[in-house]
Amino acid sequence: MHYFQKYLDKLQLLNTKMNNMHNCNGYKTNIFLYCNYYSFYSQKVLMALYEKNIEFELLVIDITKGEQYSPWFLDINPRGEIPVLKVNNSIIPDSTRILDYLELYLDQETTPLLEVSQDHKVLSNINKFRDLIEALPAGLITVGSFFHPHLSGTPKLPFIFPVREVLKNGDLSSSKNLRKLAEENPKAKDVLLYKAEIQDRKHEILTSEDEYVKVLNIVDEVLSLIEEQLKKQQSEDWLCCEKFSIADINLAVLLQRLWELGLEERFWEGGKRPYIENYFNRVRQRESFKRTIPNLPVHIKMIITSQPRAYIGAAGLVSVGVVFILAYVFKKIIR
Repeated sequence: MHYFQKYLDKLQLLNTKMNNMHNCNGYKTNIFLYCNYYSFYSQKVLMALYEKNIEFELLVIDITKGEQYSPWFLDINPRGEIPVLKVNNSIIPDSTRILDYLELYLDQETTPLLEVSQDHKVLSNINKFRDLIEALPAGLITVGSFFHPHLSGTPKLPFIFPVREVLKNGDLSSSKNLRKLAEENPKAKDVLLYKAEIQDRKHEILTSEDEYVKVLNIVDEVLSLIEEQLKKQQSEDWLCCEKFSIADINLAVLLQRLWELGLEERFWEGGKRPYIENYFNRVRQRESFKRTIPNLPVHIKMIITSQPRAYIGAAGLVSVGVVFILAYVFKKIIR
């Protein structure tokens, strides 16, 4: 195992150097993204950056070791959350805000992901489906599947044993760890204590099968709306029009996460939602998608280096707003 680990370390170092060379194109970029390859929200930003061909430097935060709660990172984002975009001296947290910043405020010519059409109906649909998908509690869906494995099919990398147990056990101890961190970091104390309270409330959903099924039913409702929308499109179109949009970024990453958790049979395979199944097969061939989703060497390294004590609060996977977000999604569905 020692030699295998050394091989993985060298391979990861080489990949990082190659990525940085590619991202910088021989000059120092002024755009930095603090993220993690496995963070659902980081993946959305990464895919958007690749779609827009924006030069940036990727700075990986090791969420398996709680690096997002280290004092130096809390100085950058007191909420201890990724992703965070740094442009010159500006700090932009939160994936939704970052995506808007990339589209509306970044001073460079890039491929649009919002204003992709002159048709107001198309733009309205893009915003509608973007909001619907962004409101889904990705972290709760993820960690909840570990507590109720019989509700899903066969999970894939990286969410296989022992990683599932690491994340599950880390989530169970997250409130205690967050409160401890709050005492150690006075400047971020209020935010960390608030997150600890949200974690306590989230566990009520995670540990109850009935409550978790309600969450899956919300996902089902959203995917039904998406299936109907895809039916209206031409065979080579994307979710809202012929051009790839910010709504497609959200949908691509969502479907990938559901597939990794083994939920594809529940939601679209076997003829349940053929348009979504076809869409997922197509989007996986997109270059930005391939560059965003971690490859096998990254999976193996993460599995080997993960430690049970390391995962504090299922950070990066679990949104602290899940308790409030469910009501928002219900509203959107019934409109």
